[in-house]
Amino acid sequence: MRLRIPEPVSAGIILSYRCSGECRHCMYACSPGWREGRLPEGRLGRMLEGLRGRLVGAPGGGIGINYGLHLTGGEPFLNFGLLLRAVRRAAGMGLPSTFVETNSFWCTDEETTRERLLQLREAGLRGLLVSVNPFVVEHVPFERVERAVRVGSEVFGENVLVYQPFFYHLFRRLGLRGTLSFERYLELFGSRSLLHAELLPMGRAVYRLEGVLGELYGRRRAEDFFGESCLRELTRPWHVHLDCLGNYVAGYCGGLSLGEAEDLEGILSGVDLEERPVLGALVRDLRLLYELAVELGYREREGDYVSKCHLCLDLRRHLAETGQFRELSPREFYEHL
Repeated sequence: MRLRIPEPVSAGIILSYRCSGECRHCMYACSPGWREGRLPEGRLGRMLEGLRGRLVGAPGGGIGINYGLHLTGGEPFLNFGLLLRAVRRAAGMGLPSTFVETNSFWCTDEETTRERLLQLREAGLRGLLVSVNPFVVEHVPFERVERAVRVGSEVFGENVLVYQPFFYHLFRRLGLRGTLSFERYLELFGSRSLLHAELLPMGRAVYRLEGVLGELYGRRRAEDFFGESCLRELTRPWHVHLDCLGNYVAGYCGGLSLGEAEDLEGILSGVDLEERPVLGALVRDLRLLYELAVELGYREREGDYVSKCHLCLDLRRHLAETGQFRELSPREFYEHL
């Protein structure tokens, strides 16, 4: 059986999984502890070439979260030279609505911030996405976030996205300077305010934020998710990712590779599910993945799953330890949850 994958209409290049912080909610388990995993120039070029002519730009020539190309991580500004080269190559190929995502850790002063953003604009970058939420401000002083938004708006005009604006304005009203611990954030605003963060119950969050997610989503048994599949998530054509290690990652499903990102034509011709039994189980029924994991020694967390993504990830985490499944890649993802 082959899984048909539609052409992507928007995509991100994960330039590195290394990050300046280790956010508790990160879907891709990024952290300072990742090995560098350098993105070879040849691989970058082949991935961009595969996307050429496929991505759909934002209306009016601007940028949008689910349009065109975004350059991401990890934190892209940890390797500014690579980021600059990626922007130039993407612009040279005519890829639309290219923007970069950042947590603003590097915006230590006005001069540095403006200089780097101007270099990127001159290289062909169309805009900037600034991440701001209770997890970013645990390790990035909020004044740096404000600086990124202010200077970014001077350089890119309206093509600056704040994700999410709720928290940006909340922290401004608070008069926040420096960082804010998550525990203090909960004292001030409560867990339900996190619903504004689109705090998806998946990735690192299901391990680092179990208590909060349990309050927001409740807890269920594994069998409560039997009969559900991940077909829609694995075949969605928007906001997919191609990573620095050569994996094609569907949507937000970190640690799960559909194939070689450098061979996009091969992936679009269909993914062989016989060669990737984890994917084969996920597109049919989560029960099949559960049964496969149990055969290999998995023990259920009784009544302790906040979502089907939580169950899926816990099963994959166990299976990754066996080293048998090529689609459970990158393997280091599971080490940094």
